[in-house]
Amino acid sequence: MKALYTAATGMNAQQTRLDNIANNLANVNTTAYKKQSAAFEDLFYEEVESNGGPEAQKVQVGGGVKLASTNRDFSGGALVKTSSALDFAIEGEGFFALETVEGEARYSRDGSFRTDSDGVLVNSQGLRVAGDISVPEEHNGLVLKEDGTLAALSIDGSGEEILGQLELVRFTNPGGLEALGGNLYMQSEASGDPQVLELGTTTNVRQYYLEGSNVDIASELIGMIEAQRAYELTSKVVQAADENLQTAVNLRR
Repeated sequence: MKALYTAATGMNAQQTRLDNIANNLANVNTTAYKKQSAAFEDLFYEEVESNGGPEAQKVQVGGGVKLASTNRDFSGGALVKTSSALDFAIEGEGFFALETVEGEARYSRDGSFRTDSDGVLVNSQGLRVAGDISVPEEHNGLVLKEDGTLAALSIDGSGEEILGQLELVRFTNPGGLEALGGNLYMQSEASGDPQVLELGTTTNVRQYYLEGSNVDIASELIGMIEAQRAYELTSKVVQAADENLQTAVNLRR
């Protein structure tokens, strides 16, 4: 019975939507997390034979639904004040450029940086910030300038030492980036090539701040209720199809 299989695709779709909502809610406090949404599309249509003439409209019956894609929303999250001079938040578009030990490029919105044993600026996983910015052991504070230049104030107050510049990049289609976990993204064919961003125009970096997630808890809870109700309704179709089959079996007795 076609209704059984069609309803099953609907139940699978709502389960996928619920899984996606669960992931968003689980990351509500994850630094710079960007919420995802599931997009669905209808399956092929079966043409049902009709008694109409050649000009009669075709009669088609759909085959259900399937997952088409998951879309990531890169809108900005709320800024959270911190006490660390190595915490940075991006206002606007863009990503921090990072490098693995093998020299492969990675990108992130998470600006919670620290220094490694060599004094080089790295992220929480030890990936170096592009440009190999080294922070001296002794200084009187770190200052981030509007153009992204990071400077260390001398202990005696006589001046400052330029340490390097935070490199930010943008993508034509950030939704095409491949998520790797750990707040990291990797370039893909869909995202396009990275383009260096000039700070002070549409993008700024705030020191002593981190970007929070952009998950809206109320919207996610509403979506969860919708997914639950849709799942229940689709399961009713399975029950109705089963009752029809049971009736057909009883007719033969």
